[in-house]
Amino acid sequence: MNSDSVIAEGDGYRLRQLRLGDAKVLAEFAEDERYWLFLADGTRTPDQVRQLVMDSVSASSRPQAREHWWAVEDPASDTVIGTANLKYIGEKADRNGSIGCTLAPDFQGKGLGARLGWALVVLAFEAFNLHRVECTCAVDNDASVHIMKNTYGMFHEGIRREYRHTARGWWSSHVFSILEGEYAEKTK
Repeated sequence: MNSDSVIAEGDGYRLRQLRLGDAKVLAEFAEDERYWLFLADGTRTPDQVRQLVMDSVSASSRPQAREHWWAVEDPASDTVIGTANLKYIGEKADRNGSIGCTLAPDFQGKGLGARLGWALVVLAFEAFNLHRVECTCAVDNDASVHIMKNTYGMFHEGIRREYRHTARGWWSSHVFSILEGEYAEKTK
């Protein structure tokens, strides 16, 4: 493990730069429907996952990157167990971003997603100096709704209804946000 590539570390996770070599293990997740259950894209083939990793590594490496992708590792085994990202919304000068993460099915439902998600919120405000951070989740993802509303104290802006057509049909998502002042109040 190259400590220079570690972005954040906490209870049960380590965030580090996504690498092309991560595509192999992430492609293995592609074969498990549980990995994609609450993601609009639905399942992807291993080749599609490899292409996604290549595109994500390329997007993150540009000097003026508008999106950043990280591998999520289990620090006990140094095994990749998912991905996390931060994407700018609109102009960078507006300081708005969206965060997200996905975990391997064996690591879901144990509180890790909540800890990792909060680490992304902290990173967005403290390392990227954002004014507003947005999270979305599938309308039927009750666990994520609970985390964003009750654990993070995010504001529920509403439901973005049928905004995207996917292989599974029209997709709707809850939209939550937290502003830098709200974050400052929550963390003082």
